[in-house]
Amino acid sequence: MGKEYRTYREESTHHVYCKGVDGNIIFYSVQDCLFYITLYYHLARQYGIIVRAFSLMPNHIHSNEQAPSEKQFFDFHKDLNRDFTKTYNKEHGRTGPVFMKPFGFAPKTVGKRIRENISYILNNAVVGKLVSDIEDYRWNLMVYGKSNHPFSKKMTIRNASRPLRRSISLLRYYFENGLPLTYDRQRALFKSLTQEESAQLTDHILSLHNCLDYDAISVLYGGNVENAVAAAKINTGSEHDIPEDYEDYRVYSKMMIIARDFGVNLQSCNFEVMPEKEIRRLANKLSRAGFPIKQIRKFLHISDRIVQNNCGTQSPDNKRKI
Repeated sequence: MGKEYRTYREESTHHVYCKGVDGNIIFYSVQDCLFYITLYYHLARQYGIIVRAFSLMPNHIHSNEQAPSEKQFFDFHKDLNRDFTKTYNKEHGRTGPVFMKPFGFAPKTVGKRIRENISYILNNAVVGKLVSDIEDYRWNLMVYGKSNHPFSKKMTIRNASRPLRRSISLLRYYFENGLPLTYDRQRALFKSLTQEESAQLTDHILSLHNCLDYDAISVLYGGNVENAVAAAKINTGSEHDIPEDYEDYRVYSKMMIIARDFGVNLQSCNFEVMPEKEIRRLANKLSRAGFPIKQIRKFLHISDRIVQNNCGTQSPDNKRKI
Protein backbone atom coordinates (compact mmCIF):
# COMPACT_ATOMS: atom_id res chain seq x y z
CA MET A 1 0.00 0.00 0.00
CA GLY A 2 1.43 3.36 -1.01
CA LYS A 3 2.12 6.08 1.54
CA GLU A 4 -0.35 8.35 -0.22
CA TYR A 5 -3.14 6.12 1.11
CA ARG A 6 -1.86 6.24 4.68
CA THR A 7 -1.85 9.97 5.30
CA TYR A 8 -4.00 10.94 8.25
CA ARG A 9 -6.01 14.14 7.83
CA GLU A 10 -7.26 16.00 10.85
CA GLU A 11 -11.04 16.51 11.11
CA SER A 12 -11.63 14.02 8.26
CA THR A 13 -13.37 10.70 8.35
CA HIS A 14 -11.25 7.71 7.36
CA HIS A 15 -11.92 4.37 5.78
CA VAL A 16 -10.05 1.79 7.85
CA TYR A 17 -9.20 -1.67 6.53
CA CYS A 18 -7.66 -4.27 8.86
CA LYS A 19 -6.82 -7.70 7.44
CA GLY A 20 -5.65 -11.01 8.89
CA VAL A 21 -2.00 -11.96 8.44
CA ASP A 22 -1.55 -13.44 4.94
CA GLY A 23 -5.29 -12.98 4.45
CA ASN A 24 -5.94 -15.80 6.94
CA ILE A 25 -9.38 -16.32 8.45
CA ILE A 26 -9.77 -14.79 11.92
CA PHE A 27 -13.45 -15.08 12.78
CA TYR A 28 -14.49 -18.73 12.86
CA SER A 29 -17.22 -18.45 15.49
CA VAL A 30 -19.85 -16.14 16.94
CA GLN A 31 -17.62 -15.94 20.03
CA ASP A 32 -14.73 -14.49 18.00
CA CYS A 33 -17.07 -11.90 16.48
CA LEU A 34 -18.69 -10.89 19.77
CA PHE A 35 -15.35 -10.41 21.46
CA TYR A 36 -14.05 -8.16 18.67
CA ILE A 37 -17.22 -6.08 18.42
CA THR A 38 -17.60 -5.51 22.17
CA LEU A 39 -13.92 -4.62 22.49
CA TYR A 40 -14.23 -2.26 19.52
CA TYR A 41 -17.30 -0.61 21.07
CA HIS A 42 -15.74 0.11 24.46
CA LEU A 43 -12.45 1.37 23.00
CA ALA A 44 -14.25 3.54 20.44
CA ARG A 45 -16.17 5.21 23.28
CA GLN A 46 -12.98 5.62 25.29
CA TYR A 47 -11.19 7.36 22.41
CA GLY A 48 -14.17 9.36 21.14
CA ILE A 49 -14.32 7.63 17.74
CA ILE A 50 -17.37 8.37 15.57
CA VAL A 51 -18.24 5.29 13.52
CA ARG A 52 -20.40 5.75 10.42
CA ALA A 53 -20.02 2.26 8.96
CA PHE A 54 -18.68 -1.09 10.10
CA SER A 55 -18.42 -4.57 8.64
CA LEU A 56 -16.75 -7.60 10.15
CA MET A 57 -15.84 -10.19 7.50
CA PRO A 58 -14.23 -13.64 8.00
CA ASN A 59 -10.67 -12.36 7.50
CA HIS A 60 -10.89 -8.57 7.68
CA ILE A 61 -12.74 -5.58 9.09
CA HIS A 62 -13.89 -2.39 7.39
CA SER A 63 -14.93 0.74 9.24
CA ASN A 64 -15.59 4.40 8.55
CA GLU A 65 -14.21 6.39 11.46
CA GLN A 66 -13.67 9.95 12.59
CA ALA A 67 -11.35 10.52 15.53
CA PRO A 68 -10.84 13.67 17.66
CA SER A 69 -7.13 13.65 16.78
CA GLU A 70 -4.44 11.70 14.99
CA LYS A 71 -3.05 10.44 18.30
CA GLN A 72 -6.43 9.11 19.43
CA PHE A 73 -6.94 7.45 16.05
CA PHE A 74 -3.68 5.52 16.23
CA ASP A 75 -3.91 4.80 19.96
CA PHE A 76 -7.38 3.36 19.41
CA HIS A 77 -6.20 0.94 16.73
CA LYS A 78 -3.04 0.07 18.63
CA ASP A 79 -5.06 -0.89 21.72
CA LEU A 80 -7.75 -2.64 19.68
CA ASN A 81 -5.38 -4.89 17.77
CA ARG A 82 -3.13 -5.54 20.77
CA ASP A 83 -5.96 -6.42 23.18
CA PHE A 84 -7.80 -8.56 20.65
CA THR A 85 -4.63 -10.45 19.66
CA LYS A 86 -3.60 -11.14 23.25
CA THR A 87 -6.97 -12.60 24.27
CA TYR A 88 -7.60 -14.35 20.93
CA ASN A 89 -4.20 -16.06 21.06
CA LYS A 90 -4.72 -17.19 24.63
CA GLU A 91 -8.12 -18.65 23.80
CA HIS A 92 -6.93 -20.46 20.68
CA GLY A 93 -3.54 -21.55 21.99
CA ARG A 94 -1.56 -19.69 19.36
CA THR A 95 1.19 -17.07 19.24
CA GLY A 96 2.17 -14.27 16.90
CA PRO A 97 0.27 -11.47 15.17
CA VAL A 98 -3.34 -11.87 14.07
CA PHE A 99 -3.52 -8.78 11.86
CA MET A 100 -1.32 -7.51 9.05
CA LYS A 101 0.73 -4.43 9.81
CA PRO A 102 0.30 -1.65 9.05
CA PHE A 103 -3.46 -1.48 8.79
CA GLY A 104 -4.83 0.45 5.85
CA PHE A 105 -6.65 3.74 6.02
CA ALA A 106 -7.63 6.48 3.61
CA PRO A 107 -9.17 9.90 4.34
CA LYS A 108 -12.58 10.78 2.93
CA THR A 109 -12.80 14.55 2.90
CA VAL A 110 -16.06 15.38 1.13
CA GLY A 111 -19.63 14.21 1.62
CA LYS A 112 -19.87 12.37 -1.66
CA ARG A 113 -16.74 10.32 -0.96
CA ILE A 114 -17.94 9.55 2.56
CA ARG A 115 -21.30 8.34 1.29
CA GLU A 116 -19.62 6.20 -1.38
CA ASN A 117 -17.42 4.68 1.30
CA ILE A 118 -20.37 3.93 3.61
CA SER A 119 -22.13 2.15 0.75
CA TYR A 120 -18.95 0.24 -0.03
CA ILE A 121 -18.58 -0.97 3.56
CA LEU A 122 -22.26 -1.86 3.97
CA ASN A 123 -22.13 -3.89 0.76
CA ASN A 124 -18.99 -5.84 1.66
CA ALA A 125 -20.89 -8.94 2.71
CA VAL A 126 -23.24 -8.66 -0.28
CA VAL A 127 -20.36 -8.41 -2.76
CA GLY A 128 -18.69 -11.28 -0.89
CA LYS A 129 -21.89 -13.32 -1.46
CA LEU A 130 -22.49 -13.98 2.24
CA VAL A 131 -25.95 -12.40 2.02
CA SER A 132 -28.20 -11.01 -0.68
CA ASP A 133 -29.28 -7.93 1.28
CA ILE A 134 -27.39 -5.47 3.48
CA GLU A 135 -29.85 -5.88 6.34
CA ASP A 136 -29.44 -9.65 6.33
CA TYR A 137 -25.86 -9.36 7.56
CA ARG A 138 -25.64 -9.33 11.33
CA TRP A 139 -22.00 -8.24 11.49
CA ASN A 140 -22.37 -4.82 9.82
CA LEU A 141 -24.73 -3.86 12.69
CA MET A 142 -26.83 -1.61 10.47
CA VAL A 143 -30.16 -3.34 11.05
CA TYR A 144 -29.82 -2.90 14.82
CA GLY A 145 -30.70 0.74 14.32
CA LYS A 146 -34.33 -0.19 13.75
CA SER A 147 -34.68 -3.45 15.69
CA ASN A 148 -32.99 -4.90 18.75
CA HIS A 149 -33.95 -8.46 17.79
CA PRO A 150 -33.54 -8.76 13.99
CA PHE A 151 -32.29 -12.35 14.07
CA SER A 152 -34.22 -13.79 17.02
CA LYS A 153 -37.60 -13.92 18.69
CA LYS A 154 -38.52 -10.74 20.58
CA MET A 155 -37.46 -11.00 24.20
CA THR A 156 -39.44 -9.80 27.22
CA ILE A 157 -37.09 -9.80 30.18
CA ARG A 158 -39.77 -10.18 32.86
CA ASN A 159 -41.05 -13.32 31.12
CA ALA A 160 -37.61 -14.77 30.41
CA SER A 161 -36.27 -17.89 32.07
CA ARG A 162 -34.16 -17.57 35.18
CA PRO A 163 -30.89 -18.43 33.34
CA LEU A 164 -31.60 -15.80 30.69
CA ARG A 165 -32.47 -13.14 33.27
CA ARG A 166 -29.26 -13.97 35.11
CA SER A 167 -27.29 -13.61 31.86
CA ILE A 168 -28.87 -10.25 31.06
CA SER A 169 -28.08 -8.98 34.55
CA LEU A 170 -24.47 -10.14 34.22
CA LEU A 171 -24.24 -8.59 30.76
CA ARG A 172 -25.44 -5.28 32.16
CA TYR A 173 -22.71 -5.44 34.80
CA TYR A 174 -20.03 -6.06 32.17
CA PHE A 175 -21.41 -3.29 29.95
CA GLU A 176 -21.68 -0.65 32.66
CA ASN A 177 -18.12 -1.35 33.79
CA GLY A 178 -16.71 -1.10 30.28
CA LEU A 179 -15.74 -4.76 30.09
CA PRO A 180 -15.62 -6.36 26.63
CA LEU A 181 -16.98 -9.88 26.31
CA THR A 182 -13.88 -12.02 26.48
CA TYR A 183 -14.32 -15.73 25.88
CA ASP A 184 -14.55 -16.50 29.61
CA ARG A 185 -17.23 -13.84 30.06
CA GLN A 186 -19.17 -15.22 27.10
CA ARG A 187 -19.05 -18.70 28.59
CA ALA A 188 -20.52 -17.30 31.79
CA LEU A 189 -23.26 -15.50 29.84
CA PHE A 190 -24.34 -18.35 27.58
CA LYS A 191 -24.15 -21.08 30.19
CA SER A 192 -27.42 -23.04 30.53
CA LEU A 193 -29.23 -21.13 27.75
CA THR A 194 -31.30 -22.81 25.07
CA GLN A 195 -30.52 -22.25 21.39
CA GLU A 196 -33.36 -19.75 21.12
CA GLU A 197 -32.23 -17.89 24.24
CA SER A 198 -28.65 -17.80 22.93
CA ALA A 199 -29.90 -16.15 19.72
CA GLN A 200 -31.87 -13.62 21.78
CA LEU A 201 -28.87 -12.86 23.97
CA THR A 202 -26.62 -12.46 20.92
CA ASP A 203 -29.01 -9.89 19.45
CA HIS A 204 -29.19 -8.14 22.83
CA ILE A 205 -25.39 -7.98 23.03
CA LEU A 206 -25.04 -6.51 19.54
CA SER A 207 -27.84 -4.01 20.09
CA LEU A 208 -26.19 -2.89 23.32
CA HIS A 209 -22.70 -2.69 21.79
CA ASN A 210 -23.70 -1.13 18.48
CA CYS A 211 -20.83 1.23 17.62
CA LEU A 212 -22.66 3.01 14.78
CA ASP A 213 -23.49 6.69 15.25
CA TYR A 214 -26.84 6.90 13.48
CA ASP A 215 -27.10 10.66 13.98
CA ALA A 216 -23.75 11.17 12.23
CA ILE A 217 -24.91 8.88 9.43
CA SER A 218 -28.31 10.53 8.99
CA VAL A 219 -26.75 14.00 8.57
CA LEU A 220 -25.16 12.75 5.35
CA TYR A 221 -28.50 11.47 4.01
CA GLY A 222 -30.98 14.28 4.48
CA GLY A 223 -31.58 13.55 8.15
CA ASN A 224 -32.82 9.99 7.58
CA VAL A 225 -30.59 7.00 8.28
CA GLU A 226 -32.88 4.76 6.22
CA ASN A 227 -31.71 6.73 3.18
CA ALA A 228 -28.22 5.38 3.79
CA VAL A 229 -29.44 1.80 3.47
CA ALA A 230 -31.58 2.65 0.46
CA ALA A 231 -28.66 4.40 -1.25
CA ALA A 232 -26.34 1.45 -0.56
CA LYS A 233 -28.85 -0.98 -2.06
CA ILE A 234 -28.90 1.05 -5.27
CA ASN A 235 -25.17 1.74 -5.50
CA THR A 236 -22.51 -0.54 -3.96
CA GLY A 237 -20.14 2.41 -3.56
CA SER A 238 -16.46 2.51 -4.42
CA GLU A 239 -12.99 2.46 -2.91
CA HIS A 240 -10.08 3.50 -5.10
CA ASP A 241 -7.60 4.21 -2.32
CA ILE A 242 -7.33 0.86 -0.54
CA PRO A 243 -6.73 -2.29 -2.62
CA GLU A 244 -8.77 -5.31 -1.55
CA ASP A 245 -8.95 -8.92 -2.70
CA TYR A 246 -12.48 -9.89 -3.70
CA GLU A 247 -13.60 -13.39 -2.80
CA ASP A 248 -16.67 -15.57 -2.62
CA TYR A 249 -16.89 -15.77 1.17
CA ARG A 250 -19.56 -18.46 1.03
CA VAL A 251 -16.66 -20.84 0.49
CA TYR A 252 -15.51 -20.36 4.09
CA SER A 253 -18.97 -21.12 5.48
CA LYS A 254 -19.00 -24.38 3.50
CA MET A 255 -15.49 -25.21 4.71
CA MET A 256 -16.63 -24.71 8.30
CA ILE A 257 -19.34 -27.34 7.84
CA ILE A 258 -16.79 -29.84 6.51
CA ALA A 259 -14.33 -28.98 9.30
CA ARG A 260 -17.02 -29.57 11.94
CA ASP A 261 -17.87 -32.93 10.36
CA PHE A 262 -14.14 -33.68 10.46
CA GLY A 263 -14.26 -33.15 14.24
CA VAL A 264 -12.89 -29.60 14.52
CA ASN A 265 -14.32 -27.42 17.28
CA LEU A 266 -14.37 -24.04 15.56
CA GLN A 267 -15.04 -22.23 18.83
CA SER A 268 -11.55 -23.02 20.05
CA CYS A 269 -9.73 -24.31 16.97
CA ASN A 270 -6.12 -23.58 16.17
CA PHE A 271 -5.13 -25.07 12.85
CA GLU A 272 -1.59 -23.84 13.40
CA VAL A 273 -0.93 -26.49 16.08
CA MET A 274 -3.05 -29.28 14.61
CA PRO A 275 -0.86 -32.33 13.88
CA GLU A 276 0.47 -32.11 10.35
CA LYS A 277 -1.02 -35.48 9.44
CA GLU A 278 -4.47 -34.21 10.42
CA ILE A 279 -4.09 -30.85 8.71
CA ARG A 280 -3.06 -32.65 5.50
CA ARG A 281 -6.07 -34.96 5.75
CA LEU A 282 -8.39 -31.99 6.18
CA ALA A 283 -6.68 -30.05 3.38
CA ASN A 284 -7.12 -33.09 1.14
CA LYS A 285 -10.79 -33.34 2.07
CA LEU A 286 -11.34 -29.66 1.26
CA SER A 287 -9.43 -29.85 -2.02
CA ARG A 288 -11.43 -32.91 -3.12
CA ALA A 289 -14.58 -30.90 -2.38
CA GLY A 290 -13.41 -28.47 -5.06
CA PHE A 291 -12.48 -25.44 -2.97
CA PRO A 292 -9.83 -23.05 -4.38
CA ILE A 293 -6.27 -23.62 -3.13
CA LYS A 294 -5.90 -19.97 -2.11
CA GLN A 295 -8.96 -20.12 0.13
CA ILE A 296 -8.06 -23.47 1.68
CA ARG A 297 -4.71 -21.94 2.64
CA LYS A 298 -6.37 -18.97 4.30
CA PHE A 299 -8.86 -21.16 6.11
CA LEU A 300 -6.25 -23.56 7.49
CA HIS A 301 -3.41 -21.03 7.94
CA ILE A 302 -1.00 -23.11 5.85
CA SER A 303 1.19 -22.63 2.78
CA ASP A 304 -0.11 -23.10 -0.75
CA ARG A 305 2.33 -25.97 -1.21
CA ILE A 306 0.59 -28.23 1.30
CA VAL A 307 -2.70 -27.73 -0.49
CA GLN A 308 -1.08 -28.22 -3.90
CA ASN A 309 0.54 -31.45 -2.76
CA ASN A 310 -2.80 -32.74 -1.61
CA CYS A 311 -4.22 -31.87 -5.02
CA GLY A 312 -1.51 -33.97 -6.64
CA THR A 313 0.57 -31.01 -7.86
CA GLN A 314 4.29 -31.68 -7.84
CA SER A 315 6.27 -29.51 -5.44
CA PRO A 316 9.93 -29.69 -4.37
CA ASP A 317 9.10 -28.44 -0.89
CA ASN A 318 6.80 -30.32 1.47
CA LYS A 319 7.70 -28.21 4.45
CA ARG A 320 4.75 -26.83 6.32
CA LYS A 321 4.80 -23.08 6.67
CA ILE A 322 2.69 -21.54 9.41
